[in-house]
Amino acid sequence: AQVSFSFPLGPPAKQASGNPCKSTPQTPTMDHGDDKGTLMFQGGKKLGDEYYIVSVFDSVEREVLTFSAYELENSETYNISFPYVEFDTLCKQDPELNTDNKEARYQWIVQRLDFVSEGTNGKKLTLAAEPTPEEPDIPSATGKAIPTGRMNYMERQRQKQEMDKLDEKRAKAITEKGEKARKAFLAELQEKKRLEDLKAAARSQRIEEERQERREKEQMARRIAEEKAAKYAANNDQREARIHELEQQRKQREEKKIHDIVEEDRRAKADRETRIENARVAKRNQDFEHKQHEEAEKARLASLNEKREGAIGARMDRSKEKEAEYIRKRQQIIDDLAREKQNRQERKAKYVYEKSAERARLLKEQHDQQAEWDRLEDQRTQAELKRDHDRNMMMVEHIEKLKQERDRKEHELQVRKEASLAQRRDHETKSNEERAAKNRELAERDEKRHRHIADREVQREQRNQEYIDHIRNLKSSEEARARDKHEHLEASRQKAREERISRRQDKIEQQEQRNNINKAREDHISKRQQNRDLKEVDKVRKWKEEEQTKQLELQAKKETKRLAAREAAMKKQQEEEEKRLEWQKLEEKRQQNIASKDSARIEREQQRLGGTAITAN
Repeated sequence: AQVSFSFPLGPPAKQASGNPCKSTPQTPTMDHGDDKGTLMFQGGKKLGDEYYIVSVFDSVEREVLTFSAYELENSETYNISFPYVEFDTLCKQDPELNTDNKEARYQWIVQRLDFVSEGTNGKKLTLAAEPTPEEPDIPSATGKAIPTGRMNYMERQRQKQEMDKLDEKRAKAITEKGEKARKAFLAELQEKKRLEDLKAAARSQRIEEERQERREKEQMARRIAEEKAAKYAANNDQREARIHELEQQRKQREEKKIHDIVEEDRRAKADRETRIENARVAKRNQDFEHKQHEEAEKARLASLNEKREGAIGARMDRSKEKEAEYIRKRQQIIDDLAREKQNRQERKAKYVYEKSAERARLLKEQHDQQAEWDRLEDQRTQAELKRDHDRNMMMVEHIEKLKQERDRKEHELQVRKEASLAQRRDHETKSNEERAAKNRELAERDEKRHRHIADREVQREQRNQEYIDHIRNLKSSEEARARDKHEHLEASRQKAREERISRRQDKIEQQEQRNNINKAREDHISKRQQNRDLKEVDKVRKWKEEEQTKQLELQAKKETKRLAAREAAMKKQQEEEEKRLEWQKLEEKRQQNIASKDSARIEREQQRLGGTAITAN
């Protein structure tokens, strides 16, 4: 869940006459300066996946309201400013904000803050037309249906009171947790500011020392440059003489190379003329052979064309013969089919005559069987009436057994429901106690971590001070040795110039190595501190996510159990309803069968009586 808190700070500033509302936002002015004015409001907000501290500053001199969002992950700040006039024109029709309640106006702006991308420049803070979406809070049990099945009035009232107390405890726990998180964050923020101030002081001292060292290096570099200039002048004279000598040698080598190139070109021309003549002779021989090959190819192609024409003529003759044979066979098949059709019609007429005689015989036998069937039908009707009576009695007994079984299952279901309710109460009580113990353990762990961090910071400050004292003493001793060396070397400047330059260069290299080591050490310390802070933030965020996941899983399990019980009850009721409807359908069908049999029997009796009367007449 999102940790959100707000509290006004500072004296009241000049209030503009306008009010923000839900209209289209104007184009805000981005303010990157440090002079923001008086802090008027501060609150927490989650944008995307990151948490931000949003502060409102009022600058009366510039007549500007600045909204500043501080990101907890990388300590970056994003600002957006609104002049008084633009702040007034945002909305003048909202009756809730058209009051002296500045907090409501600031909160209205904070709810609509959002980030937009600037391409390669990262992102910037802007004002959206609608409130930015936030993570939903933990759903409350208020408004949920209270189970009332098989409970009296007193039990229902006690159940309702327990659920109301549970909501109050949950809201109180959420409020205490948010307040504790806010206090912890403010304390951590103040500690970071103090560390930044200490780092800035140490950085200023280090910069001053580096400036002094840089001035000394510049003086030494000027002296070395003067000495190098004198040495370069002497070397330049020697180089000029050597260059003149090398140029004379190069001219001689170039004249020799030119003579060799001319001789080589003459030999190459003679070889090229010889190769050209040989190529001409080979070309004439190749053309003669190619002409002979073409004549032989033309003769072969003419012979192939003659053979192809003969094969085509033979193939056409065979095709005509096959076509005539196909026409003859087709006519023969047509004649056979006509004869077969005539024979089939004759057989069909004979078959129809035989079947007619057989049908007359079967009709006579069927009439005799019908009379026998009527006699047997009377006997079956009597037996059917007796079986229906026995079946009705068995059905009544079966219905009574089903009613008893249903009452027994309902009683068992009620007993299981009451046992499940009692078990759920015990489980919720135990989970609340475990959660409270876990919260106490986390609070103690956070307190130990803060004490450990404070001790580490004190130790780091002591080590830094000892290191600064050591460097200062080292520099003082080095300066004293340098002065002694300078006084000693002034007497023997001309004899030991080269040795002094070598020692100075070694000193410069050592100093650069020490500076590089110090810089690497500071970078390592800063990186380790940043990594430790990031790990702590990740640990807190993971703990919050785990708590939220556990709460959501608990709510989901409760909801799943409730829905499963409801579905089971609905399914059972639906099955009973289906059984009842099926029973009604079977009963109706049985009554219809009995009625249809009665009507059929009466008709047969009437026909039999009518036939007997006619026979008697």
